[in-house]
Amino acid sequence: MLALFIVFVGFMMFSSANWIVRKFGEVTYEQIMFHLNMPFASETRMMLSYAKNTVMTGAIIVLALTLLFCYKYKFHIKLIDKFREFVYQKRNLLSYVWLAFCIVFVFFKMNVWNMITYHKYKSETSNFYEKHYVIPQHVKINFPTKKPNLIILFAESFEATYAKTPRHNYFGADLIPNMQKLANENISFSDNEYMGGAYEIDGTQWTQAGLFAQTCGAPIQLPINDPNWFHPKEGFFPEAWCLYDIMEKQGYNLVSLIGSNGEFAGMDKFVETHGKQKLLDTNFYAKRDGIKLSLEKTTKLPDTQVFAYAKEALNELKKENKPFVFTLMTLDTHYGTYRFADDVCERKFGPDNNIENVVSCSDKQINEFITWIKAQDFYKDTVVVVLGDHLTMNQRFTKDMERRPINIFINTPVAANFTKNRVFTPFDIYPTIVESLGAKIEGHRLGLGTSLFSEIPTLTEGMFTVEEMDIEVRKKSKIYDWLLYGKEVRK
Repeated sequence: MLALFIVFVGFMMFSSANWIVRKFGEVTYEQIMFHLNMPFASETRMMLSYAKNTVMTGAIIVLALTLLFCYKYKFHIKLIDKFREFVYQKRNLLSYVWLAFCIVFVFFKMNVWNMITYHKYKSETSNFYEKHYVIPQHVKINFPTKKPNLIILFAESFEATYAKTPRHNYFGADLIPNMQKLANENISFSDNEYMGGAYEIDGTQWTQAGLFAQTCGAPIQLPINDPNWFHPKEGFFPEAWCLYDIMEKQGYNLVSLIGSNGEFAGMDKFVETHGKQKLLDTNFYAKRDGIKLSLEKTTKLPDTQVFAYAKEALNELKKENKPFVFTLMTLDTHYGTYRFADDVCERKFGPDNNIENVVSCSDKQINEFITWIKAQDFYKDTVVVVLGDHLTMNQRFTKDMERRPINIFINTPVAANFTKNRVFTPFDIYPTIVESLGAKIEGHRLGLGTSLFSEIPTLTEGMFTVEEMDIEVRKKSKIYDWLLYGKEVRK
């Protein structure tokens, strides 16, 4: 029994690591801790996938081994009998060898050494935030008399890697020709002379972290001690002053639309805490339209439906006599759950729901949505921002690729003089969005970000390398703990 239990534990370790990397790509310490502290009710389907590929499969393997090596059969084949006898006699030794192999596999598969190396910085104290974090609520921001509307579209896992440029051609075709055209015709900040974007920093590499970094100017770093910490009474990062807090204070009407349950990645807590946004999620539409939510609210709407709801919401917002901020998040290109829209797109890259087909279709849908916006009467007073929330976690992508999330600023009332060959991070997007509206930020800095519409160097252009900032944001800081967590959590 002990040997079988060890085999089961080893298989759980082996299959868990395999499942995590297949679903999420190379994960970080913060990403694991963040999702462990999120409610699982909104991700029942994912938990069922995990159970099927680990617990259930492991139990079947153990049962098969029990029948193969422990059950006494009436028929005998000499060679097989000797093999069964050898395995049975050496069962404990073999089970420990198997466990050792699984531990080594997990170590390399999950890149545990990098997690250990990264985690060590959390024991170090730094004055990085004390020196360089600009508290947004202490900064004077002057908005124009006529405040423009703002539409932010977070395109799931959209990166410049998908584009075919003179600098790179990773897919043999341009998967995002529409986004590249929009970037060329409007304002798009790049790390090179063609389509590019920001350098990802630790704590910005997954959906909620990418959204938080680009609208709040800081990473998500999680020295979690309390398993319930992420849903305290104070809210989600209660002391952070984000884009939505600024816009609420300026009298904007705030609405966010996602095609999933609001509990996903703590989105409900985020919108409640920052700007008191109205959240349109599957719960909202289920109650309003009677959409059937299967598997404990895990239904995720296809982007075709999300865009239809977005048009409806914008038509309602334009009727109100207030400027608005409308945030939209796509989901079809989320790695592990790729979804192709057969009703609006043609499979150009084979018959499967592969990354080429799904990204190409999403590029088409986003472009059609923006074209629709341009045809509306409110467009003349509206700035549209398209952002990749983070890099894709698809394991087809290798480290020798130049990978940057996209950014496009459309119909801005201000010009940008310095858009190419920039060294910037997701934090810089936050003040850049504010100034894209024609607002003037005193000092042009908010949080850890610097407005790219200004000529002031970003932190990674003037003071730190990207690698140095990546290390500094992980270190202990009372400013970070208090401003972004609402309490000191690291001693």
